Amino acid sequence: MLLFLFACNDVEKHDHDHHHHDHEVMTTVVATFSSDAGDTVYRWSDVEQDGEPEIDDIVLTNGSTYTLSLQFLNELEEPAEDITPEIVDEAEEHLVFFTGDAFDTLIQYTYGEPYDANGLELGVEGTIDALEAGTGDMTITLQHMPEENGTAVKVDGLIEQVDSEGFGGVGGAPDISVTFPVTVE
Repeated sequence: MLLFLFACNDVEKHDHDHHHHDHEVMTTVVATFSSDAGDTVYRWSDVEQDGEPEIDDIVLTNGSTYTLSLQFLNELEEPAEDITPEIVDEAEEHLVFFTGDAFDTLIQYTYGEPYDANGLELGVEGTIDALEAGTGDMTITLQHMPEENGTAVKVDGLIEQVDSEGFGGVGGAPDISVTFPVTVE
């Protein structure tokens, strides 16, 4: 009987440890654009997780520069759980990619701090420059890239690789990928 109790205790610890490594649930991405004119907050949210998200249209002023701060939330929790600090703590395993047809013609993103312990970009903070009037899409993908067989998956050059070749050769898996419509006026 005593052996059975210890065995059950070990199973509970194992299950808890396994749960700790599961991906967090993310229902919402909040993008805060800050400029001299103040802060504007845009949200992508699918709290019902039914594939029908509520999406704000991002509107930027041509020729302006914005500080962009991202927040990743689980709004299934009460109160809503901010996952962003955990992403920053695990920066060596995460990278935010910015893709879509709005980039390089309408807007440009420059990665800012924080960086991971290896000096590689994370992407939860940066700068957006509004380059030209028009409309397009901005996709924000938070990629989870834990080590595989003791080898780092997050390495230098991934941002350029995704820009030129897409996500096909990138390790890991997306925690969340959302698309905002963007208008530069």
